[in-house]
Amino acid sequence: MKLTKIVIKLLVISACAGCATNAEVNTANQVQDFKLSGSLALQQLTNTNQCPGCDFRGVNLAAVNLREANLAGANLSQANLKGANLKNTNLSQANLSKANLSQAQLSNTNLSQANLTGANLSRVRFGEDSKTLSIEQGEAPNLRGANLSHANLSASNLPKVNLTDANLTNADLTNVKFHGMQAVGANLKKAKLIRADLSYADLKKADLTSAELKESNLRNANLEGADLRQANWQSANIDNAKLTGSLRENDDSK
Repeated sequence: MKLTKIVIKLLVISACAGCATNAEVNTANQVQDFKLSGSLALQQLTNTNQCPGCDFRGVNLAAVNLREANLAGANLSQANLKGANLKNTNLSQANLSKANLSQAQLSNTNLSQANLTGANLSRVRFGEDSKTLSIEQGEAPNLRGANLSHANLSASNLPKVNLTDANLTNADLTNVKFHGMQAVGANLKKAKLIRADLSYADLKKADLTSAELKESNLRNANLEGADLRQANWQSANIDNAKLTGSLRENDDSK
């Protein structure tokens, strides 16, 4: 009986003798099967510019060039991406909660359905270096369906940004320049939009309940069917704004 057990163990060991070696050789092909982390994840990202589903929690990638990288579904919670070049980068469904993305370059970045809860996106830009491209020269980042609750986007310059169905509850959008943004059905409940440029923005059916819109620019914005109850839009510019079907308790914007 003992001899039989020993033989079985030897057969198992023999069959798996090359398992570790094969795993290392085929690492790049197994990213979707398991999550790489630490130095292995960074090595793959450096060598291939892609590491979907990898674990980069708390990693320091400040000012790193990640242009056109594929980081879909990656875990970048609490990561430092300050000033990083994320142009054309795929961060869809990535976890960026509490990550630092301040001053990052987000031209044509795909952040759809990403988790950006509590993230710092202050002064993110839509152009090369510190300058901002005109709307015709570049493509705005895609934040469709992203979770930006409690995120800091103050002073960000993202014209035509796509925030359709995004969650921006309690987000700080003070002094943002979101001219022409798409935010149909977005949740902006209790968001701070003081002095925000939302001119020509599409906010149809958006939830702006208790939002702070003081001195914001809503000129030519589409607010049809939007919920504006308890919102503070004192001194806001609503010239030519579409308010058909919007929910308002009173109109003291003028």
